[in-house]
Amino acid sequence: MQTDLIIKENELIDPAIYPEDQRGLVEDFNARIKRLTGIITGIGKEYHTIWVINSKTMDMDLYRSTGENTNRSAMALGFQFDKYDRFIEEYVDRFVVTNIESIQRDVKMDFVLSRIKDGDLFTLDYMRLADDGNMSYHQMAFALAGQPGETDNFILAFRDIDKTIRKHIADKRYLREQLDIVETLSRDYYNIFKINPKTGDVVILKLDGYVTKGMEGAGEKVYSYDVLYKQYVKDRVYSEDQEWMYDAISLETIKSKLKDNSEYVSSYRVMDKGEVHYYQFTYILINANVPNSDLLAGFKNVDDIVASAKERQNLEILASTDLMTGILNRGSGERKVIDAMANNKAGMLCILDIDKFKEFNDKLGHNVGDKVLRGIADVLKITFRDEDIIFRLGGDEYAAYVMNLNDEEAGKVVLERLFSEIAKMDFPELEERKVCVSAGAAFYKAGGKQSFEELYKLADSGVYESKKIDGSAVTFR
Repeated sequence: MQTDLIIKENELIDPAIYPEDQRGLVEDFNARIKRLTGIITGIGKEYHTIWVINSKTMDMDLYRSTGENTNRSAMALGFQFDKYDRFIEEYVDRFVVTNIESIQRDVKMDFVLSRIKDGDLFTLDYMRLADDGNMSYHQMAFALAGQPGETDNFILAFRDIDKTIRKHIADKRYLREQLDIVETLSRDYYNIFKINPKTGDVVILKLDGYVTKGMEGAGEKVYSYDVLYKQYVKDRVYSEDQEWMYDAISLETIKSKLKDNSEYVSSYRVMDKGEVHYYQFTYILINANVPNSDLLAGFKNVDDIVASAKERQNLEILASTDLMTGILNRGSGERKVIDAMANNKAGMLCILDIDKFKEFNDKLGHNVGDKVLRGIADVLKITFRDEDIIFRLGGDEYAAYVMNLNDEEAGKVVLERLFSEIAKMDFPELEERKVCVSAGAAFYKAGGKQSFEELYKLADSGVYESKKIDGSAVTFR
């Protein structure tokens, strides 16, 4: 790293712009700068303590100390030992706590001069013991105080790089987590994308499946998520599922689903060469602890998962069933509700969301979380009638359409019975934690003009109101 080490005349302060009685001070200041020619402007900005050392006599002169992040004991050491060899030996012995032997070797005068003789900047990073007993990442830098061959002086500067180093470590950990997630998805998913939720930018990480119009394959090229997903739905998704799919994988919906969960999963149908196939999408937060974390999106063909099935009927059953819980999945459940409404069958649509489900997964493990998911499904089966439609929306969300129920009081009775059954759920692994749900409900009257989407949004808004109440609760809309 070459450095511009000469202070030019036009970089000095012009005495003419100051009152006459102050010009003497300005000229003295310029003289001081000229005596210390070559102090690097960049070092002056970044380093809190700077010493100028004569390589012949080893004398040390303090050029500047901002006081910020300065170790007072180290400063005192510089005044106690005003010869470089004694000072640096004591400094390393007292304050350096990592790679001590290599630091001792690298700070010797001969070695330092060999590294900076051509005008290069030489830096050493290390862990330093501070006055308060804490350790932090620190850096010392060496540079000539003038042009090579024209000066006997060199600079020794110190700065705190703790925040920079710790951020670098965090970034490496973040990258490792990101790669682990991508590797896990890659086992099952043909197409994988990384999405920036703030900008809507998309980068393709893997593209072994269907190629949406406009894509060029995996690489660093940035695409618009809004453009890609709409094109995909238009060209690829089965016509009956398109309206739902436009909303289901919109960026707004995805961000809403991932507010309280680290992943969002659902299924849909695809038309390919005249045949209907069944697909699943998964959206995952790369780092759930970071606001506006990037997302990973994976798309896979469910046909391949059940490739060993002997009959097509098995695939049809799988397509309508949620693999985790055994009840209807979102696509088939919503289609049944839409059919019921189209046939003027009145009812109550109820949406349920498990409270604090992320804690079950994070603190007790995914096995326990899976038990809770299956347990809720079992409670739904025994609470509602065979004619009612119960299904899993994905993640920790469920829905039920209770046929011929359009009375709030009757709805309360049914849901109180549901809450009572949920309260009885008891797994040893829960460690005395109670499972609660937040519910929202809305009614469809026979002959009404409401669409399923309108009814769903009403019930879903009730869920968010119920979240404000401790324990299982329902809000009617």
